[in-house]
Amino acid sequence: MKISDQLKKDYEKKPFLDHKRAVLSAPVRHIFMISTIGFMKSIKSENISILEIGSWFGASTLSWAQGLKEYYDSKGEINCVDAWKPFFELEEHKEEEYVAEMEKLLEDDTVFKIFLHNINTIDNSIKINYFRQMSNEFFNSQKSKKYDIIFIDADHTYNSVLNDIKKSLDLINEGGVICGDDLNMQLCEVDKINAKENHNKDFIRDIKTGRNFHPGVTLAVDEIFGNVNSWGGFWAVQKVGDKWVNISLKNIPIVYPTHFNDDLLLRAKEHYSDIKEEIF
Repeated sequence: MKISDQLKKDYEKKPFLDHKRAVLSAPVRHIFMISTIGFMKSIKSENISILEIGSWFGASTLSWAQGLKEYYDSKGEINCVDAWKPFFELEEHKEEEYVAEMEKLLEDDTVFKIFLHNINTIDNSIKINYFRQMSNEFFNSQKSKKYDIIFIDADHTYNSVLNDIKKSLDLINEGGVICGDDLNMQLCEVDKINAKENHNKDFIRDIKTGRNFHPGVTLAVDEIFGNVNSWGGFWAVQKVGDKWVNISLKNIPIVYPTHFNDDLLLRAKEHYSDIKEEIF
């Protein structure tokens, strides 16, 4: 059965995240995304605006929406930016099976159709805007609006991440949070030379620790912010005057994503149980 037919038949009024590539990173990170909105509620009571750079199937959009439901009575705005078209440099990733799979899903518009389906399950009191364009195009055309949360999860190669972070700096409100996904390890933890030599690759193995990580994210985050607080690979910093400071999620309640299927939920719970003593 085609995915489009499956959506109509079995997922008429509920999100579709049952594809193996629906959530590309560790599901546990969505817990901390929701917690970040709890953090914002502690400093800003009025409705907030979120900018999401990289939306894919819309799993992260659904998590932001759940955060708004939990803390802002399903009020607020989420702006989603994604070209929903192939973007990998295939020569750099020719041996990566997941890259070929992602590119195919993008080529036939499967990802975009699923994204549209998923955002249509969000409470209509939350304003959802989407911009089908590369992030640089968006930043060049949207220079006046400010956001309370900017989430960066698009192309993970160094130049793209660095550009997305730099362009976000002027768009964040005072007290707002810039955050992102896939900071598997920070620069102080990896072999720096290896990371820099592979900055144009999405995902590599660190020769120092033997662990896999995204060198572009590691390098770009360190270059702009230095060492940051992170929770299972989700990272965040807050704008305070002319400085960027680490935030704490220690006292924010743990809320699990209700849009996750049983497998994603189990993985999130098990991962959280494994790391909670380390991160708080």
